[in-house]
Amino acid sequence: MEEPTSMLQSTVLKSVHAEGVALHSGRRVSIALHPADPGSGVRFRRVDLADSNMIEARPGNVVDARLGVRLRNEAGAEAMTVEHFLAAASLLGLDNVLVDIDAAELPIFDGSLCQFAQMIDEAGLAVQNVARRTIAVREALRVEDGDRFVEIAPSSQRRIDMTIDYPAAAIGWRRVTLDPDDPTQRKRIINARTFCTLSDIEGMRARGFALGGSLDNAIVVDGGRIINEAPLRDAEEFALHKTADLIGDLALVGARVEGAVTAHKTGHELNTRLARRIAALDPA
Repeated sequence: MEEPTSMLQSTVLKSVHAEGVALHSGRRVSIALHPADPGSGVRFRRVDLADSNMIEARPGNVVDARLGVRLRNEAGAEAMTVEHFLAAASLLGLDNVLVDIDAAELPIFDGSLCQFAQMIDEAGLAVQNVARRTIAVREALRVEDGDRFVEIAPSSQRRIDMTIDYPAAAIGWRRVTLDPDDPTQRKRIINARTFCTLSDIEGMRARGFALGGSLDNAIVVDGGRIINEAPLRDAEEFALHKTADLIGDLALVGARVEGAVTAHKTGHELNTRLARRIAALDPA
C-alpha cells in the first residue's frame, strides 16, 4: 500500500462493502467504498435518495458539530458521523473515494477507526498520477472558546499535541504528542475507541441520540471507574481517540496540511472551525 506521505493522490483499487450499526439512530446501515477520479476528494452518496444525493466532505458543508460531524448539501441531503471514516482515510493516505451509504449516518463499528482502516486495506490503494494537494501553514491559526482551543503553527514536521481534561476521574487530565506519519503512532490512533460518561448516555438518549450506543462500540466511564469489562487498548486511549477525531475533522480541508497542531480540551466544533480557516488559505 502507498505510504500516506506520498506526494501523489490515491484512490481505492477496488470496491468494498461493510455493514454496521449507526451510533445515534441505532439502525443497521451499509457502507461501500468505490474508486474515484483524481481531485474529487471524499464524497458521500446517499443511495437511499433518488436525487441530489452527493455530499462532499468539505468545511462549508458542516451544519452541526456537537455530537459528531454532520454534512449537508445544498439540496438538504445529509451524511452524519463522518469523522471516523475521514480520519482513517487521512491517516492511510486515501485522497479520492466515493462512499455509498444507505442512510444518513455512517456505522460506528467498534467505536474506533479499525473497521474503516480494514476496508481501505482490503480495497488497496491505487496511485494516481496527479500531485496531492498540500497546504503548508505559514503563520499560526487559532480558534478558542474559553479555556478550550486548537491551533496550528508552521512546522517542518507534522505533529499533534493533544491535551484533554475531564471531571470523571477515570479519564482526567491526559496528554499525548504524536506524529501521524509514524506507522506505530498511526496504529495507536486507529485502534483508539470513542468514549463517554454514563450521564452523557442518559442525556443523549433522552434527546433521541446514542440509540445504537453500547459497550461494544464505546468506552463508558462512571466517575472513577470504567464500566466496560474489556481493558483499555492503550493507556492513553482517551487522548488518542480525541486525536483521531481532530484528524478526521481537519481532513475536511481536502489536502495534506503541513504544520504542528496543539489542542487543549478541543472538540468537533472548534476543530471544524479551524478546518475552515485552513481551507481558506488555499481555496480549491
